[in-house]
Amino acid sequence: MKSTGIVRHVDSLDRIVIPKELCKTLGIEPKGALEIFVDGNNIILEKHETASENGSKGNAGIVRHVDTVGRIVIPKEICGKLGIEQKDSLEIFVEDTKIILGKYEPACIFCKEAQDTVMYKKKLICEKCIRNLINLI
Repeated sequence: MKSTGIVRHVDSLDRIVIPKELCKTLGIEPKGALEIFVDGNNIILEKHETASENGSKGNAGIVRHVDTVGRIVIPKEICGKLGIEQKDSLEIFVEDTKIILGKYEPACIFCKEAQDTVMYKKKLICEKCIRNLINLI
């Protein structure tokens, strides 16, 4: 899974804006349909194909359309299940042709550990990495 480094907030209508560049790259058109799946603590968005396009009898995901601004509504039941609330931040990842949304958890810039971090010049660093940096001196 490749991080895009993009974090977006969920608005009061449970919408999130997908970056225009990402939509272009993945061939997602305004008013195009995306299928929504849940995988663990992540929300997976995938371009929706009709049964005739993908050769199957249908898909199991929830289908939502992207609006002209690039927003998609995340179903309330998914937000509730994953503990996503208004103004929560979601990080955007890409894997093949899928967009993956995960709840943003600030972490150490070096090891990605989320616990025991301190802010230094607007960057989070964990205590273990601080000790390692001190040992370099």
